[in-house]
Amino acid sequence: MGRGEEDGETGSRDAKRRRKNEGEGAKKSTGGTEGDSRTTAKEKAVVGDTFQASLEHEASEAHSRTEEEDQRLVASIISHVRTTMKEILKLKQDRPEQWTSEVEERRTQVLMLMLSLRRLSRVQKVRVRDARERTAEARQGVDGVTLQLQNLLYEVAHLKKEVRRCLDFQSADQEIDLVPVEQFYVEAPEDISRPTETVENLHEQRLARLQWELVQRRDQTQLFDKLTKEKEAVAEAISEQERKLASLAPRINTILEATRPLQVALDLPIDAKREQQRIVQLLPSPLYTLWVQVSAYGEAFDSSIKVEVFGDMEAARKLITKEEEPRADIYSESDNEQDQQEENLSRKKRSHKAQKMDADDLDDGVRQTLGLHPLNVKVTVNTKEGNSVVVSFHYMQVLRIITAKCTVFLQENLKAALTDVISGDTLLSCLFPEDDGHNSPNPANFFQLSHIHINLSDHLATTGRPYKWAQHLAGLSFSSYQQPSITEDSQEVPAVSPSAPDSSPGDGEVVAWQESAEQVPIIIQAIRRRLQARLALHTQLLNLETANSTNCIAIPGELLRHHFPGKVCSELRSWRPITWADYEASPATQHFREAQLVTSQHLFFLAVLERKQVVLEAQVAVAPDHPSTVPVVALALRWEGLHHADDIPQLRARGKMCWILEAAGYSNTG
Repeated sequence: MGRGEEDGETGSRDAKRRRKNEGEGAKKSTGGTEGDSRTTAKEKAVVGDTFQASLEHEASEAHSRTEEEDQRLVASIISHVRTTMKEILKLKQDRPEQWTSEVEERRTQVLMLMLSLRRLSRVQKVRVRDARERTAEARQGVDGVTLQLQNLLYEVAHLKKEVRRCLDFQSADQEIDLVPVEQFYVEAPEDISRPTETVENLHEQRLARLQWELVQRRDQTQLFDKLTKEKEAVAEAISEQERKLASLAPRINTILEATRPLQVALDLPIDAKREQQRIVQLLPSPLYTLWVQVSAYGEAFDSSIKVEVFGDMEAARKLITKEEEPRADIYSESDNEQDQQEENLSRKKRSHKAQKMDADDLDDGVRQTLGLHPLNVKVTVNTKEGNSVVVSFHYMQVLRIITAKCTVFLQENLKAALTDVISGDTLLSCLFPEDDGHNSPNPANFFQLSHIHINLSDHLATTGRPYKWAQHLAGLSFSSYQQPSITEDSQEVPAVSPSAPDSSPGDGEVVAWQESAEQVPIIIQAIRRRLQARLALHTQLLNLETANSTNCIAIPGELLRHHFPGKVCSELRSWRPITWADYEASPATQHFREAQLVTSQHLFFLAVLERKQVVLEAQVAVAPDHPSTVPVVALALRWEGLHHADDIPQLRARGKMCWILEAAGYSNTG
């Protein structure tokens, strides 16, 4: 039988079933209402009995078998279903004779097996429901016992608390600090002390001492009221005087305002000086020393030097008030020992809290360590050409050092070069030997910065550079360095620091006024010479960078006649700055680096000169204190290979000449 015949038979059976159902529905619709109701009641009764019987049967099965037995039955049924489904699939694929009836038979078997699975599932649910009911009953019993235990524990704790309260009870008079017994019998009158009655009776003695304490406190209260009235009278008198003085302020301001045109006409900045004097009182000691010394030098010898104080006055006042609070607390605590103990306890709590916050937030600790004082001192050093160098001096409160930030203002705008040698960031670097401003001169700062794992050189843009000469200018003296000095012939040399008259052995920080005064003119002159030298260096570098050929380089005729022949054959092809890494990578610079003639603080340039097929490379290292230190030139010759000064003696001889002339491409051989 084919698949079409099977579908036809299935359709005819469905049609017959529908006609049968329709006939039964018609019969039911034609029947009486009474007959329908009786039939429905009977059906409900039968259904109810059947459902209850099935529930009881499933419950008996759940109790008669274990879960393991049901699991084995389920596994057996599933295996049988798989086998039957495989047989159905094979019959449909092979289609032997009477295969549809066999398929229908096996389909019936599968459905019966599925019903068995559903029955086993309901049995399992019955087991789960019974287990939950038993668990709930057991839990309810445990909860009841637990509640009784908690009630008993609470009652025990309450009884213990009451017993402890009874044992710890103290009367209020026990907290009163009474005078000693011997002093009581000496000072108290006999009508209060009653020696005959109180010596042997401790209770009466206690009552008598309390009565004497009450009498003394009443007397002290009367004395306190009297002194308070006197204090208020004195305060009223002071307030009256203050009101009189306050009324004078507007009059004085009016007089000063009237004299302002006269000040302008006579060029007398009295108001500005008065304002500066008022701000200066808020400066820390090192900045105040710097301001006094530089201002005094400017008034005495150099009127072009301008010293001003800038910053947040309110923050500086709050800082001073914050520093004075501990002193006032110590003074008040000396009168009352109990207040002192409370204050010490509060300080310990604040200290522990501060330590915890520092441990939780490292950024706050770094910010506090590198914090600057709200006020700073700006020193303006002017030159004859109209250029000026403005140096801002700041004080780091935790590290206790002076830092400097430099800004350059030129009279005329110069053409920019590839290397900015007039930048305020590097202008004052190595103003004196071994003073690049990268490390703190205070030895204690090494341990402070190591504790919080930071490097001061990484924050110079914010804090400024802690030059050694800046510390000396502010009168700070540390044992880790020698003060800079300049000889009379204007040569920068290191000087031995004389012993400060107001310092003592072991002092980590000393404000030396005399040493500061001696170094002010030296440092001012050094700053001016550095600016002039850098301007000249800027002009030379710009000349080399913009030159298209050797003939375009402007060199005085006297130098040309003295060092070079009339005809020059080599040409300058390029002049450009290079980095310290490029300089280190060149083999020609190895002997200079090993001899420590060149450091990373130098300015590095590369000049390329050509003469036919020969190329000469000159790597020039300009020291920060140029021209006090002669530039170092490393030569490399590219001709039939790469040659250095170690290979060719002529290159070593050329390396001794002036670096500008070498870079220009001149040689004695033409």
